[in-house]
Amino acid sequence: MRRLALFLKPQYWAHRTHAQREFEHRLQYFFVGCFLGVFLVVAVTYFVPQRKPSHPFMQETPQEVAEEKTNGVIDEQQKAIEDVLLINKSDTKIVPVDLVLKKKETLSGLLHRAGVSMQETLKAAEALELVMDLRKIRPGQKFELFFDQNSVFQGLRLETPQGEIVSAFKTEDGFFIPSFREGKILEQTLRAEGQIETSFSEAAAALEVPKGIVQQVMNVFDGELSFKDLPAGTTFTLIYGKKVTETGREIGNSKLLYVLINTPKKAYHRYHFVDSSGKQGFYDEHGQAGAKMIVKRPLGGARISSGFGMRRHPILKYQIQHAGIDYAAPTGTPIPAGADGVIVQIGRRGAYGRYVRIRHDATYSTAYAHLSAFKKDLRVGSVVKRGDIVGYVGSSGRATGPHLHYEVLKNGKQVNPLQNHVIPKRTLSGQELQNFIKTAQKVTPGYVYVAPQKPQTGAKTQKTSATKKKTTGKK
Repeated sequence: MRRLALFLKPQYWAHRTHAQREFEHRLQYFFVGCFLGVFLVVAVTYFVPQRKPSHPFMQETPQEVAEEKTNGVIDEQQKAIEDVLLINKSDTKIVPVDLVLKKKETLSGLLHRAGVSMQETLKAAEALELVMDLRKIRPGQKFELFFDQNSVFQGLRLETPQGEIVSAFKTEDGFFIPSFREGKILEQTLRAEGQIETSFSEAAAALEVPKGIVQQVMNVFDGELSFKDLPAGTTFTLIYGKKVTETGREIGNSKLLYVLINTPKKAYHRYHFVDSSGKQGFYDEHGQAGAKMIVKRPLGGARISSGFGMRRHPILKYQIQHAGIDYAAPTGTPIPAGADGVIVQIGRRGAYGRYVRIRHDATYSTAYAHLSAFKKDLRVGSVVKRGDIVGYVGSSGRATGPHLHYEVLKNGKQVNPLQNHVIPKRTLSGQELQNFIKTAQKVTPGYVYVAPQKPQTGAKTQKTSATKKKTTGKK
């Protein structure tokens, strides 16, 4: 202020120094800048057309698009828009916004990401809590949010994995009303027929067969058919089922019901069947479950760091029987089950560390040791399929580094896993066979049961023995 007061004194203008002149120039630039800034603000405010910014997630698709029907399926989104207008008693344009819950994100986080205020987020969440348990919402859950033409939040809707329709819409008073509708699950049966030219996977993909079904087919014939070596011209027929909601969304995974692989030399039929004890399996046209070989190398091409038999223990430093095969692999490598079975042991077991044992039948079991962790939700009694993950490679227990210790047990005794160990086929009989026949006729109406033929070698042996006996009698 003192420097500005000098401008009022005449002697200031007569005896100005160079520094004072520099200060005058800076002051002039400051006032000119302020003037230009004010001018720009006024110009933008009064001369540029104003447009309220739209919601960042809003779709530009007109409402008419949402009114379309697809394949005769009810458009649930359009119905929800009508519900919003009915509850809100308004005729404004409603714009739907689709969002998916991210990993480690909560419902409030999703609404915040969509620009919904904390106050309305709490109101909507409290309304939904009345009709569903919000703790059961998982990442990947799809939400439909609804905004009016002024970007004001009007409610949300979601479809649960069980096909239930849950929603919460805002009234004209600003409250949210929840609603719940049980979903109708429809079961569909699909059929695919094709011919293999290059590979089974490519032929199935061309017919839009789900990848899960392709993998199930390969698992059914694992150890019996090599899909890499199937001759060109081999045909196949697949029948599989899936569950969908009224809106057409698939629930769970598709399930293989029947497969036919018809090679030039032999036709392979397999039917999915659940016996009276609840055990699932695939049986041929004679009611026999094919023999299955136990996997020798559960980690595929992993390096064998220690074989089966006597060895010098790396920690104990003396000769000891090594009752399995060690496969070196990085910590966390998934470990698949060597065959179908039931978990009979899971937990820590002394020097084995984290340990899993699976019983496959009355004869065979497999064991997996030194795991870093178990697959979630597995416990004693859990049923696993061949290839299902049971745990992850680690170095728990008495181990010098991360690896899988793999054992095959025959009648409770460890045997060499690298030898062939076959779980014998099972033949249905009695009431189980009758139930299987009904299942097969339902899936393939032309099915006719044919009893399995006895081995020809046995018949020849019996005939030869009878001939010898007859000859002996003559003598």
